[in-house]
Amino acid sequence: MTTVVAIFVIVAAVAIVVQMGILLALYMAMRQTANRMEGIAGRLEQQTTPLLSTANAILEDAKPKIAEITTNLAESTATVRAHVAHVTEASGEIVERARHHAMRMDEFVGSTMGKIETASEILETKVLSPVRRVQGIMAAVSAGLNILKAAKGNRKAPRHGHPMEEDEEMFI
Repeated sequence: MTTVVAIFVIVAAVAIVVQMGILLALYMAMRQTANRMEGIAGRLEQQTTPLLSTANAILEDAKPKIAEITTNLAESTATVRAHVAHVTEASGEIVERARHHAMRMDEFVGSTMGKIETASEILETKVLSPVRRVQGIMAAVSAGLNILKAAKGNRKAPRHGHPMEEDEEMFI
C-alpha cells in the first residue's frame, strides 16, 4: 500500500506541476494581451481625443441655435394652428353663406317659374282665347263677305267658270 500511495503522490505532484505550467502560460498570454490592449487603448485615445473635443465644441456652439430653432418651430406651429383655425372658421362661414344664397336662389327661381306659369295661363285665358274667337268671327265674316261678293258677281256678268274656282286661282 505504500507503493500505491507513493505512486499516487507522484501522479498528484506531476498533475500539480502541469497545472502550474498551464496557469503560468495563461498568465503570460493574458499579460501579453493586456499590454496589447493598453497600447491600442492609448492610440485610440490619442486619435479620438481631438475628434471628441471638436464634436463637443460643435455641440456647445449648436446648443443655443438648436434652442432658438426649437422655439421658432413652436411659435410657427402655434401661428399655423391659429391661421388654420381662422381659415376653417372663414371657410365654414363662406359655405354657410353659399348655402343660404343657394336656398334664396332656389326660392327665387321657383317663385319666378310659378309667376311665369300664372302669366302664361292668364295670357291663354284672357288674351289668346278671345283672339281665337275674334279670328273665328273674322273668318266667318270674311267667308260671309266672300259669299256675298260671289253672289253679287253672279248677278252682274256670268263668267266662264265658277266663282269659287276663281277665288282659288287667285290664291295659287
